[in-house]
Amino acid sequence: MSNEVTTLAKKIAPELDGFNVFTNEIEGDDNINAGSSIIQGTKLKFLDPHWLIEGQIVTGMLLTAINVLNVVTKWSHDNKPLETKILAPGERFPDFEKLNADCPQSEWRVSFGKKVGPWSGQHCLYLIDEHFNCSTWASPITTGGSAIAVRELVDQIKRVRRYRYRDNVYPVVELSHTHFPNRYKPDRERPHLLIKRWVTLGADRTADELPPPTTAALPNSDSAPATSGSAPAATQGAPADAQPVPPVTLKEETQDEIPW
Repeated sequence: MSNEVTTLAKKIAPELDGFNVFTNEIEGDDNINAGSSIIQGTKLKFLDPHWLIEGQIVTGMLLTAINVLNVVTKWSHDNKPLETKILAPGERFPDFEKLNADCPQSEWRVSFGKKVGPWSGQHCLYLIDEHFNCSTWASPITTGGSAIAVRELVDQIKRVRRYRYRDNVYPVVELSHTHFPNRYKPDRERPHLLIKRWVTLGADRTADELPPPTTAALPNSDSAPATSGSAPAATQGAPADAQPVPPVTLKEETQDEIPW
């Protein structure tokens, strides 16, 4: 686990991370190659209306979002990854409609009761707690609620970095949810990454300089599941030496004084 997190931190360094060049755009590109595993640390899931790690509810936990990657995967009939490509920073998703149309029907699979092609895309968001334990939230780009959550987070990161003139500014987020009804489920909730504060990873420190992770403090999967009102194990959400960054004010955005 420690080696995986350290490797992730080092991979972030050359381009810093994927936030500044994040894109949802798709183009015709069928050059897909095999890639390495994208899950680092524990796997974070959202199951309306709860966030889960290893089956335990962690809704309300604070974590620092340190990177985002766009990933293209070809899936088997039993939903195992056959091929994986991590897109370069700023690279568009390929044309999945064309990719799947070029595949024989024998490679298509059933997902949620519907026959779909083997190729799909997902956003992978990487987060750390105050002990440098890493979690990965992998969400399909076709799932509306999660796609909105990732896009909103990235937009806010770009905005704050633009006004703070720094690319090593990261958000401490609360694993939350917000109302997202549709005609079939009026009480539906979608994932929401509520930004609580902004930090840098130490004084002018980038993600490649993160210290080794500790073994402390992720929820214990052997314990009884938490209730939705339980306090998550991690409470600080950012390393102890993370430096605070002031939020962007309305005056800065409008470049004008507020008369009241």
